Amino acid sequence: MSEGSPTPTVLSIAIITKDTRELLEGLLGSIERDASLRPFGTEIIIIDNASTDGTADLVKGSFPRAGYVRNDRNMGFAASVNQAARLARGRYILLLNSDTLLIEGEVAKMMAAAGQIADLAVMGPQLVYEDLSVQRSVAAIPGLAAELLPGSHRLSHSGPDSDRGMFSDVESLIGAAIMIRKEAFDDLNGFDQRFFFFLEETDFCLRARLKGYRVVFFPAARIVHFQGRTVRKTWVKGRMEYNISLRKFIRKHHGPVYTLVFDSVKFLKAFIFIFMVPFLLFGSRSRLRYSYYLKLVIWYLRMCPDNAGLRA
Repeated sequence: MSEGSPTPTVLSIAIITKDTRELLEGLLGSIERDASLRPFGTEIIIIDNASTDGTADLVKGSFPRAGYVRNDRNMGFAASVNQAARLARGRYILLLNSDTLLIEGEVAKMMAAAGQIADLAVMGPQLVYEDLSVQRSVAAIPGLAAELLPGSHRLSHSGPDSDRGMFSDVESLIGAAIMIRKEAFDDLNGFDQRFFFFLEETDFCLRARLKGYRVVFFPAARIVHFQGRTVRKTWVKGRMEYNISLRKFIRKHHGPVYTLVFDSVKFLKAFIFIFMVPFLLFGSRSRLRYSYYLKLVIWYLRMCPDNAGLRA
């Protein structure tokens, strides 16, 4: 973190951003204030996907020690993470959304624990809200069961036990803040760039576990996550992008027949919704959901193009 420091780089913090200047400023400030990161020779790598909100001026003016790369277009999250990983010198890469905030000393806990876990690929902390109340940090692998029984995939992960203090093996982690061992990242060829945004971390966790690596939740360490702030203004497009990634995930890991059944269920649910909801359109939330499901039906009728979400 300090220029000219002889401390070898053990930790690389990678941040992917696009037009989140204010959030990024808060995150970078929290990193600089965390003195416990200095023994790890911590470097910061920022990949900016063509922001137009003054992000470049902020970084160069207020955080000149951070490595900064500005792409001339939005490369997508997975491709940007791979870009950051190629630059990273650390043994571990802490991947942070720009809508996160470090609590001093918590990442150092993760670093200490990581050294005790053989075959570690990914570690996730306990995500918390601004008031430090617990947020969902662990994810299940998506599939047909979750579509048929909405919410069923969250039942075992809705209330992480933040008092355990010990790590536990899980299927997947919420990618807002995850620490990846660089050796495992390289061995798995990084993130799958077919995922523009959403589920790239889930795909990575699944591939890691299939290859014998461990995916670990460590609730003793906490990181603040301002959940949803980066996509709140583009909620419908964000949901569409999620569905694009979800369909790619299902097809990749389950095959074409399973995908056909999955698509049929998704389409039928959306089709039924747009005919039921007109009676409920007096509320703004209902109108927003109606717009989303209508776009989802049209997307399926258009044979599921990639440009119907955040790239539209």
